[in-house]
Amino acid sequence: MMIRRIGFWVGEIAGAVFLAGFLIQFCFQIVAVHGESMQPTYQDGDRVFVNKLGYRFNDPARMDVTLLEIENGTSVHYTVKRVIGLPGEKIQIADGKIWIDGKETGISFEEEILSPGLASYEVELGEDEYFVMGDNCNNSEDSRAANIGNIKRTQFVGKISGRIQKGQ
Repeated sequence: MMIRRIGFWVGEIAGAVFLAGFLIQFCFQIVAVHGESMQPTYQDGDRVFVNKLGYRFNDPARMDVTLLEIENGTSVHYTVKRVIGLPGEKIQIADGKIWIDGKETGISFEEEILSPGLASYEVELGEDEYFVMGDNCNNSEDSRAANIGNIKRTQFVGKISGRIQKGQ
């Protein structure tokens, strides 16, 4: 009788661990924001909720805040950015403003964009490419930088659904 109870208890724990691992891998995750590129929306150290399921069924939308997987040579890191440009669009930053397909968007940040980077000329997005930026547009390494560039659809980990805990 005692062995049966222990076996049942071990089975319940194993099931709970499996379920938690499944949820973290495929559905939801909590991550910490590092750096200042998403200020004022998110601060360094903020813990945010990532919905991984949303992008399994829907494509990223303009203005979504997302968790991205970025590869630099042999290393991989994760970053939080906002979706600005969608597949097939032409993005340009001129006069401190964002232009999509030749029209000013009205998308604005707290400051005028001082460095257009790669977007100083029109950037044409492929059928599975997105243009992303940090909300702290003058202190963000994003699609304007050559080492980041356009983001492929496969690089999206999930949509940020809100802050869980405020950073220090």
